[in-house]
This record gives sequence, C-alpha cells and structure tokens, in this order.
Amino acid sequence: MALESPFANLYESVAERIKTKVPGIRYIDQDLGQLENYGLRPAVSFPCVLTDSDEFEYSDAGNEGIQLADGFLIIRLGIPAWSSSAKFSPAGVREKALEYFEVEQQIVKALHHWAPTGFSKLQRRKARTEKREDDIRVRIIVFAIQFSDMSCVPVRTKIPRPGLKVGDQD
Repeated sequence: MALESPFANLYESVAERIKTKVPGIRYIDQDLGQLENYGLRPAVSFPCVLTDSDEFEYSDAGNEGIQLADGFLIIRLGIPAWSSSAKFSPAGVREKALEYFEVEQQIVKALHHWAPTGFSKLQRRKARTEKREDDIRVRIIVFAIQFSDMSCVPVRTKIPRPGLKVGDQD
C-alpha cells in the first residue's frame, strides 16, 4: 500500500526501525490514549512505544506549492514499575527497576541521527518522565524532524506537439 501522507510514512518508518533495532519492545502504535483510558489494565504489552507528531510549522518554498515542515516526533515509552530502584534494594531488583533507562537508550540509539526516507535526520531535543498516578513509568523522548511536502504541487501533463517541418514540403 502506497501511503501519501508524510505522517503515515513517518509512523511506518519509525515503527519498523524500533521493531528492528529494539527487539525488546512488545507493542508499537500511534498514541491514541492507550495508557490513559483503561479500566483494569492498558490494552498494550509492555514495554510499549506510542508515537505522535506534534507542533509542525509550515513555510512556503517557492511558488509551486512546496512547503517545508518543521516539527517534532514524540515517543512515549511505557514500562510498569514492577520493582524498587532504592539504593538498598538487592542488586538484581535494582537492575530490573532501572531497565527502562536501558530500553530508552536503545530507542535513542536507533532513532537519533537516523533519517527515514523523505525526512531529515531525527535529532533528540528533550527527554522527561511523565507524572502519573498509576504504576506505569512513562518516558517521553522528543525528536526534531523536517520534511518537504510536495503533495500540493499542481500536476502538469505534457501534451506532445505535432511535428512541424519548415521548408521543403513534398
């Protein structure tokens, strides 16, 4: 299936890259509120990655309908906090609790300075922990990205002109 939307292509490229480079991720999807709207348990497998694109600004590039887009790819990494990272916890328990930092680093290594087809290289700009009231640890990683949107460029067809001979005519 050929996708025309730059955002659909960005999602597909990023999802495939994470699937390939970070095999420990068990669920990848667009961020549709899966970690917020749930009863007993979110309908995802952990660790999960949810993606979104945000704050895109557009500027015109010439008179042909080309626009330059500049915005952010948002990655939300969700992992349940199943064990304690307290300094006096047993080493194995602490290591398990801190695994989300390792998974986050694998995602950063997979995406930072990588360019999906048709886009600029992703550049990490922010990382933070989401404040939550449940036992899910969510890290948000923000990457800057740019692309040229040529979807509004008028399609012109060329009509061949009939051959004309100037001069001798038989």
